[in-house]
Amino acid sequence: MRKLSSTLIASTLALAAALPARAETKIEVLHHWVSESEVAALNTIREALAAKGYGWQDSAVGGMSGGNMQQALRSRLAAGNPPGAMQFIGWEGIDWSSEGVMRDLNDLDKANGWEATIAPQVLPFVKNGENLIAVPINMHRQNWVWANKAAFDKAGIAEPKTWADLIADGDKLKAVGIIPLAMGDEPWQIQVIFDALVADIGGPDFYRKALVDLDPEALNSDTMKQVFDTLRQVRGLVDDGFNGRDWAVATGMVIDGQAAMQVMGDWAKGEFLAKGLKPGTDFLCFATPSETPSFQFVIDSFGMFKVSDPEVSKAQVALAEVVMDPKVQHDFNLIKGSIPARTDLGVDDFDDCAKKGFAERATAIEGNAMLGGATHGFAAQPQFAAVFGDVAAQFFVNEMSSEDAVQLLVDGIDNAR
Repeated sequence: MRKLSSTLIASTLALAAALPARAETKIEVLHHWVSESEVAALNTIREALAAKGYGWQDSAVGGMSGGNMQQALRSRLAAGNPPGAMQFIGWEGIDWSSEGVMRDLNDLDKANGWEATIAPQVLPFVKNGENLIAVPINMHRQNWVWANKAAFDKAGIAEPKTWADLIADGDKLKAVGIIPLAMGDEPWQIQVIFDALVADIGGPDFYRKALVDLDPEALNSDTMKQVFDTLRQVRGLVDDGFNGRDWAVATGMVIDGQAAMQVMGDWAKGEFLAKGLKPGTDFLCFATPSETPSFQFVIDSFGMFKVSDPEVSKAQVALAEVVMDPKVQHDFNLIKGSIPARTDLGVDDFDDCAKKGFAERATAIEGNAMLGGATHGFAAQPQFAAVFGDVAAQFFVNEMSSEDAVQLLVDGIDNAR
């Protein structure tokens, strides 16, 4: 064999060093996580993906609880330029899968046994027929109350056991100069409270009849009128500056003691934790008050679009594996405020609020009180869910009787059928 001279070897090595390295394959991910805690949690996925040799091309579209992101996606698909992956909530992934634009993850599922780790209540939102079309990263609870402990102590109040107690506490909070309830006027923020009231006043079975089955009798019932009557009382707890207020800004009002409470999913807890605050010491967490408590769940999942670039296709596989990785689910949810989507993971080293939610989820599953959050698309299909949000928002910001609101709701659902 002919030996290469040392000069030739040195020249070859020098030339190789001078050539540009192979460009890192990046996967573009469309999502709506833009708050401080959301971005911090998302970094755990980015870092794990980088460890597999792939880059993350960030395409964040905030606002409207993902509504703006869906509009951006429609434009991208119309132009034949889909992102590599996208964050989904509610029926979004199923709807896009039915359009034939998403790849299935069946081979990965079969190889890794993912489906067995996903709660049965979640499967309808990540499987289209027999195809796994998305992988869930977390499970949020929507019907939480977050409270400033110092504000509660100053007003001399404790955790309310009923909505009547919560509303009555508002006068005590106002008397010491504290806004009782922080929120914005976005329809989805209002609907979070509406969803909670439907379940808390009517019970889980009524919630399913009204918000899932769209039962005309339930929609037009005295119970639904009571829901709107209570929502009107809740409006009296909110300051007049709530127009245009983002949910995270409202959370900040509770954090700094300007307001006492916020009704919001446990993504709000991530904002408290990001400020170094501790549950039980600095802030309180409890389910919206009811004699028949429920667990209103919301999940975030990632689906992959059909792409022509084989390298991006490999990056999609890597991303799906990262999302379902037990350590990533642990680290992500520890920051995000949620609990892992995988049911084979515990929360022993999570905060007390997460442990409470984890235990109450088990109770809800046993008591048939596990409910999909209608606000975020985990109850009725989007065309119906939008009616509930629109009517609740109109009622909240305008002068309207409960009877008129119920009629508007019934008419809206009928028109959407």
